Amino acid sequence: MLFPQNRHLLNRLLITALATVALSGCDDATPPSNTTDVTAQGAYSIALSHDGSSATVGSIHHGGSLWTLNPAERIFDWNHRTDGYSNITSSAFAPNDDFVATTDTRTIVLWQRQSGEAVWFWNAPGDIEDIALSAGGELALLGMADYTATLFDIQNGGIRKRLTHEGIVYDVSMSADGLIAATASGDLTAGIWNLQSGKRLQVLSHKNQVRTAEISPSGKLVFTSSMGESGRVWDAASGKLLYEMLGGRGHFSAARFSTDEKTLLTGNTSGQIQLWNLTDGTLKQTWRASARDKWISSNVQVEDVAFAADHWLAAGANGRIYHLR
Repeated sequence: MLFPQNRHLLNRLLITALATVALSGCDDATPPSNTTDVTAQGAYSIALSHDGSSATVGSIHHGGSLWTLNPAERIFDWNHRTDGYSNITSSAFAPNDDFVATTDTRTIVLWQRQSGEAVWFWNAPGDIEDIALSAGGELALLGMADYTATLFDIQNGGIRKRLTHEGIVYDVSMSADGLIAATASGDLTAGIWNLQSGKRLQVLSHKNQVRTAEISPSGKLVFTSSMGESGRVWDAASGKLLYEMLGGRGHFSAARFSTDEKTLLTGNTSGQIQLWNLTDGTLKQTWRASARDKWISSNVQVEDVAFAADHWLAAGANGRIYHLR
């Protein structure tokens, strides 16, 4: 019997196993310059801060925590219960990295990053797949198993908007000003939304379940990835497809735009990390995340990617942070 808190981990293991069996091969990729292990045996989730200095970790065995990455240090334990560990299945930093939200499948906690203090605790209206946080930690956009992306007032309580799909909403993101959102759904579409009106601005159609939807800081560009298809960059205002990106083995499981929106960093389910030039859609550099135990799998699902001051970062579901140069 599978308990609900293990559903997110099972999904990740199945995706990684399928990528290993069906998409094996070798490529010309640069190894990471160094790595940092932030869990003993793997993670339900890892999210990197926008400045690349910190990470929230949902460890399989040791609950939630906040880490600094230079130097690597676990500075706060962040769990949703006082008597044990929580299974932190998703988390998100606010655009200025001053607040962090963490979720298990049914509860949400807003944390103050500097002090580590829990600001608010809420019960969710359904099972949570993903979360994005607005500036100042004011609003949270929840990707939900009930076929909605729910805009939630995380400081005062209450649902602001429900953005409706016809399938599970697996991934959500918001522009830096909190006005535009992107959603990825099992209904074979990604959506671009006006969060003030709740109106869907664009429907981005795919041939398979869409698992990743990342909007740029300005809200002008959106990256999407569906199972078994190339990654795509779209113009958010017109819905025009700008570029298609071949990711090699596996689908894209993580993406991040640079602040100037000239480059895009992506990671996929087989551990490939790529840097793209957004002036022409060309590939600039490729790295491969190293496995912690190749007896289990040589592939690493990339949970998140980020731009640091002088290098790039990727976080793996194996509980390892990769420093890329």
